[in-house]
Amino acid sequence: MRVLVFGGFDYERSRLYVVSSYLEVLLSLNAKVIIFPLSELAKGMIEEYINECECILFCGGEDVHPRFYKKEPERGIRKINLLRDEIEIEAMRLSYEQNKRVLAICRGIQVMNVAFGGTLKQDIDKEGYISHFQDMDGRFGYHTVEINGRVLKAIFKREEILVNSFHHQVIETVAQGFLVEATAKDGVIEAISRHDRDFFVGVQWHPELMWKQDVLQFELFKELVKG
Repeated sequence: MRVLVFGGFDYERSRLYVVSSYLEVLLSLNAKVIIFPLSELAKGMIEEYINECECILFCGGEDVHPRFYKKEPERGIRKINLLRDEIEIEAMRLSYEQNKRVLAICRGIQVMNVAFGGTLKQDIDKEGYISHFQDMDGRFGYHTVEINGRVLKAIFKREEILVNSFHHQVIETVAQGFLVEATAKDGVIEAISRHDRDFFVGVQWHPELMWKQDVLQFELFKELVKG
């Protein structure tokens, strides 16, 4: 299976990057990995790249600019990459239209929600929430999530799992057409999906860091590249 990966761009060093753990888990499943060249020059090539791949992976990264969900920036919002926002929102919509198998991770689930009209809470680092940013090795789980939806129940065969956590933004209003697949004990939405596609799933945690230690997280990637 060919997997198109949307990574990040470090403007300070003028470098396109994809964290190696994403690549390692895909290569372990014999997937052919294609990294999208995040560039103004590539904006007109998004559909062409998507056409060539069966699966799409959206990686973690910067905050999504609130203008894409019709809000003003609030205190607590962090680094933004407008070019990445524009490219990934379009790519998400095209991937849906073409019924590609999609897994969206951390920032990815937020892009998925925003691309279809959902909104985000810009910063949850305040009272009322459990900790969602761990100061420990990302290979290991940090807090529990309750599995609510049939897609993840079929994959994990559990009602509760342990996940890692590295985020300060979360889904606020779920986009129309999506169903909640998992929630944290504080009510934070941890996973969503579309049931009108073969596999169109977003998760708030980072399974690419956990897959060697936790066989359940590996199952997500196996499902992504399922032939």
